[in-house]
Order: sequence, then C-alpha cells, then structure tokens
Amino acid sequence: MQTGLDCLVCFVRQALAAARRSTTDQEVQRDVVVQAGALLGQVDMELTPPENAVALYRMITRTTGKADPFAGIKDKSNRFALSILDELAEQIRTAEDRLRAALHFAVCANIIDYAAQHSFDAARSMQECGRQHFLVDDYDLLRARINRKPHCNVLYLADNCGEIAVDGLAIQELQRLGCQVTLAVRGRPIINDATREDALFCGLDAICPIIDNGCDCPGTPLAACSDELVDHFWAADIIISKGMGNFETLSEVRAPLFFLFTVKCVRVAAYLNEKFQDADLAFTGAGEMVCMRQKLQEM
Repeated sequence: MQTGLDCLVCFVRQALAAARRSTTDQEVQRDVVVQAGALLGQVDMELTPPENAVALYRMITRTTGKADPFAGIKDKSNRFALSILDELAEQIRTAEDRLRAALHFAVCANIIDYAAQHSFDAARSMQECGRQHFLVDDYDLLRARINRKPHCNVLYLADNCGEIAVDGLAIQELQRLGCQVTLAVRGRPIINDATREDALFCGLDAICPIIDNGCDCPGTPLAACSDELVDHFWAADIIISKGMGNFETLSEVRAPLFFLFTVKCVRVAAYLNEKFQDADLAFTGAGEMVCMRQKLQEM
C-alpha cells in the first residue's frame, strides 16, 4: 500500500505529538515540526506509510534526545491489558468457538494505537467488544486452513503494546488446535509498537518462541527485516498479521497472510474501499474490524 497525501498531514501531526511526549521545551517541539515539514519533500510516495515513518521518528529521536518517547504509555497499555486478561480468558473459555472469540478480542485491542488518526478509550472499547463484528470476515477460511494441516506452522506478527497481551490468548487457542506458533515483534522501539521487552513483560516467552523483525519500522517491510524474520515468514503455513502497520507493509505481498486489525485512518479506509468496491462494504477509518485473507494468495 503506497503512501497517500493524507499520510503527509498525519506525519506532521505524529511529529508534534511525539515531540510533546519527549520534551516540554517548545523550541525543541517547534524544531521537530519544522524538520518534519522539511522531510515531507523527501517522502517516497511509492513506499508504504510505515517505511516513510522510519526517517521521521529517527529525526525526532535525534532532535529531542529521547529514544523512546512512548515508553510510559507503552507500560500503561501493557498493565491495562494484563489487568483484564483473566476476564477475557474466561469469556473465551465459555465461547462456542474459542479461537474466533480470542481473535475477536485481539482485534478489539488493536484500537490501542498512538500513531493513527483517532482517539480512543481502551477500557470502553474492550467492554463493548461483544457488540462489534468483523466488517470483512474470512475467519472460516483461516479455520479451514488450520484444519487442513496438522501441526500448522504459524507466524504471528504482533503490533502494539497492550494488545500484545491479548494476542497471547489468541496464540494459546491456536496452540490448543495443534498449531506451532512463533511470535514476531519490532526490533527496536518505534511509537507504541511492541518489542521483545514488552513481550517478556506480558509473559509471552512462557507461551511461545519470540523473534524480532530486526528493524525500527512500525510494520514488516521484508526487505528491511532480519534474515531470521524473513526465513520464518516464508516457511510459515499461515501468517497472522496484526495491526494496520503490518497490513500497510504486507498488503501487496503474495503469502498465506491473514490480516487482523481495526481501520483507524482515512488512507487505509480509502485503500480498502477501492479493494472492496464490488462488495457492499464501506470503510470510514473509525474502527471497523477486519479479519481478511490475503486475496493475492492461492489457498
């Protein structure tokens, strides 16, 4: 998915938000915004938005001296998710289809995103999760693919902090069905995306193997990722891709991908509206939930 004009506006907004999290010095904040504006002229519109965001956030780190401005909010998000985990686990245990319920909660938790163009109330979103549904629902295709191959090899691409704890419940349900699951996180801090440190804090190392993508992109651009991530990617029977950043960077990759995310920006909404223009669907970017098979693949 290529970068759009709306992304350029979003980059400046993100720069100001990150600068304010990094420092109270308004001169430094102004410098960040000015440099962000200058970077817009260097944006490669053929690259995906997460790939273009890398230079932006590296500039913010250099200018503010703050390597991880979202550290506090990431910790808060992880602790919040862990506090509701037992309640979610019980609802999953009593569900008619436990994997569907677990994935549904994991996608609900994808609302916890401090880069997207939206405001949110994580507690309220999780409470109201049962009333939401997948606007694109390819869950039956995912379940059929799992059932087709015993001991299915699954690569689970994580997205943000907080939701990664809920991802653990989905991973456990995949394992209960016989899947062998590897979790992939970001290689270095970027926005509020989950790193190995966050996965360990949430106890996922006790559930499954953890690898990282080897880079500081808020997505999974295979050309920039580590050999370990790429090897796992192409060896997987199923790749579960959580979050918009992973979708943006993998939307044109031919692989056994299933995208699970909430739509939180107008650019992604416009892309999906074009993709599903023959279907009776309408994306606004206001939090529509998606469980979508990669249409490029042969199943």
